Amino acid sequence: MAPTEKDGDDGPEDGRRRVLAYAALAALGGTGLAGAWTLSQPGAPPEPLSAPPASVPDAVPELVARYAPDLYFGALEKWYPTDPRPYAIETAGGSVVDGYTALDEYTAAFNETGTPPAPTVFYRVVEAADGVDAIQYWCYSVFDQFTVNFHWHDWELLQVFVDRETASPLLISASAHSRASPNNEFLDPDLSADRRPAILAEVGSHSSASEVNSVLPSFERLPTDDWSSDVTNDLLDVSQSLSTPFAYGLPRDEGARLPFVMPELEGYRLDRHPSLSTDRSDFIDERVTVDDWRGLPRPPTDLPLREPGLVIAAPDSPTAADVSYQLLSMASVRESVDDFVGPQLSFEFAIPGFAEALYASHITSVGIPWEQPRYTDPLADVTDPAHRHRIDGNRPPGLLNRVVGRVRYLGSDASGALDGFSGAAREALEDVVGVSLFRLPVEVAVRLASDPEATVTRDGVFGLLGVDPGEHQLVVNGPGFAPLAHRFVHDGGLFRVGADGALTVVAREDAGWIRGDGRSTNGIAHVRIVEEFAGVVYDGRPVEDDRFAVAVHRDGQYTVELEDGGGRLGAYRIGPASFDEDGEAVRAAIETGKQSLITTLVDELAGIRDVTRRLTDRENSGVLDRLSRAHEQTAGAATAAEQGDGRLADEQLSTVVSLLTEARELLVSGDQPYSDAAVAALDPRILAAVERAESAVETALSS
Repeated sequence: MAPTEKDGDDGPEDGRRRVLAYAALAALGGTGLAGAWTLSQPGAPPEPLSAPPASVPDAVPELVARYAPDLYFGALEKWYPTDPRPYAIETAGGSVVDGYTALDEYTAAFNETGTPPAPTVFYRVVEAADGVDAIQYWCYSVFDQFTVNFHWHDWELLQVFVDRETASPLLISASAHSRASPNNEFLDPDLSADRRPAILAEVGSHSSASEVNSVLPSFERLPTDDWSSDVTNDLLDVSQSLSTPFAYGLPRDEGARLPFVMPELEGYRLDRHPSLSTDRSDFIDERVTVDDWRGLPRPPTDLPLREPGLVIAAPDSPTAADVSYQLLSMASVRESVDDFVGPQLSFEFAIPGFAEALYASHITSVGIPWEQPRYTDPLADVTDPAHRHRIDGNRPPGLLNRVVGRVRYLGSDASGALDGFSGAAREALEDVVGVSLFRLPVEVAVRLASDPEATVTRDGVFGLLGVDPGEHQLVVNGPGFAPLAHRFVHDGGLFRVGADGALTVVAREDAGWIRGDGRSTNGIAHVRIVEEFAGVVYDGRPVEDDRFAVAVHRDGQYTVELEDGGGRLGAYRIGPASFDEDGEAVRAAIETGKQSLITTLVDELAGIRDVTRRLTDRENSGVLDRLSRAHEQTAGAATAAEQGDGRLADEQLSTVVSLLTEARELLVSGDQPYSDAAVAALDPRILAAVERAESAVETALSS
């Protein structure tokens, strides 16, 4: 749906309401914001600042009503913000809202009337810092169903931080997908005239995206000539080629195809559970739901994007809404409900192991607002350091501990991207390349083992907040993808996981597993796997101590580069013929040292020579001559290393470096029969061969 501008036409009633609102705000300039809070207190001064609109309850503080948000939902939404109190049941432990009861009764009421039952937003006002108050708007939904996030009793929070003296809004903070995800925040929002905060709610999860740029109903992460961004979160370099605001955003509204999951409980799909009266149509639409992530041979490609649905607004909002919500004090819930309960729901993450896949649970628990730090400390839910500093002058170090990355898809054929090759080189290699890199056809879930909560990608990009320094394991799962795991050490600050922020996944039916075991040799400290043309597809510590398992595309040509426990380097080659009938390429005893590097270089030079021949019509050239001689010298060095003669091997490798350097000089001289595109394609590979030969010279023989 194309973005549309907010309607600026005023009817008579709209104009009357605005006059009242403006008068109230003007009056606040003299008494300060604290005066607005006292309007609802029994001992408040008798002179009100201004009579509130007739549709706003007298008990609601004026400024709370003024900044009450407009809520924009997706077309597939099932659970709108409501009042949990009617679903409370009395137990020996007090008044409890049970997940089964709330979901069943809400669904029955919705199905009967066709409209959201009892639309409600709860408010609370908390001092955030000297001279700054936070207006909290809490929204309760009976259920949360998302990608790997599903639980009973979903509470979402919007906070509007205001200057107590001027009543001016300083910051909007909209709660994101999970505590591990950065919120969507906007500093110094323009809420003048009749403008008020707007929230774009994600289907099922109800994660909130700030909407402040008047382009409705859509989320804009980056500004253009026509509009500003919907967030002011700071810009981070996720990888060498990508910078983006560190904010969760609204993935399905940003072109991300998210695979929802139907949760299970006690062996039953929730829509078939005998304790519930719900059926399949009462949950998120089947068109966006993928039930069996591990059973799909390939990722789905046709999941629909977000489409606009109901608009729910406060009764005095000038926005044309489908439904109005009631605005009630959060204290009314605290006084009526002692607990929110429901059986634990979880999602199993597959973790690739050397011998077999392991599994770990991603757990999402019932959240009770008054047990959360942000309930009494609003700044606990401000995730941008600059925003936090603006409110109270502090920059908590934990807000800078971030882990970011981008997940790519290694697929068949040459139509995708090739790391490190320009457009001309890319064109020259079209008939040579077997695999290349693509954007994800469907988003994936990302989880740190240190945190039971997970997040999802947006166009492959993910960001994790508040990651403590230390060793971590990051796991990537997606429908139709082979699982991926990365171990890394986070020293604090910004960490780009993978190959400078890039992670690579493959479809299950394309996957070949490269497995290595270094326990009987010198161990394995680090693994780097490079596809001949697509570039680095894995770069990290082994998923298990001294053992690794990485899924790659079986049609690619790979160099596996290793560092053992003593810091010595090694390498070996893997190609399509390396995989057995089960798609496995296993090295039971990983060897490092000079000989492994030289043997690898022999194979790499043979490949470079063959590609060079295919990029010219001539049978011979100076470049081919140098490459052929370098290959012969490398084969001789491999024999010398095998016989334990490191000195002779190094002499031959020095000759190899000289020959390859001459080949590069001839290649770029213009006197050889190669196009500019061919030169651009060949030069990086010859340079990499030079570096491999130099590395082999510097590496000792295996002991």
